[in-house]
This record gives sequence, structure tokens and C-alpha cells, in this order.
Amino acid sequence: MSTLADKLDKQFDYQRTLYATSGDAADLFVEVDYLTAYFAQQTRQEPARLRRQVKVELERRADAGEVRRWLDVHGSSLRADRVDHYFIAEQA
Repeated sequence: MSTLADKLDKQFDYQRTLYATSGDAADLFVEVDYLTAYFAQQTRQEPARLRRQVKVELERRADAGEVRRWLDVHGSSLRADRVDHYFIAEQA
């Protein structure tokens, strides 16, 4: 059974592949709610618990510089509905 970190790595690799072919920066965008729904469907875990795990993992990766927070990209224009949005790096 793969871990959440492994699942995120696979998802990010997929999104980087999309970006490499499309050149659309939107392909590098990730959202906590989308990832939670996607992984909950695969694992049948409780969405509320899984959402916390996804958020913690994305924050850990943001602190490590692997993903960028919406605030880091767009500065002080942070909207409350964007706090759970992240951008993955073009390269792994």
C-alpha cells in the first residue's frame, strides 16, 4: 500500500507531464479539496481525516520548497478561498 507522500509524488509527476506537453501553468496548480476527493475515492478513507493529512503534507512540502503556496506566488493578494491552493515545481 502506498503512502500519501507516494500518491502525491505520482500525482505531481502526472501534472508535470501534462505541463511539459501543454505549457499551461495551470497544470502545475493543486488544491487540497481536489486532492482529498481524489485520494478518498481511491482509498475509501474518511474525507475529513484525509484532508488534514493532505494539508499537513502540502505544508511540509511548502516548508521544504517542493511546492509554493498561493501567497508566495501572488503576494498579499491572498484571498481566504485560496489558502488551500499550491503550485508544484516544474522539476522534481
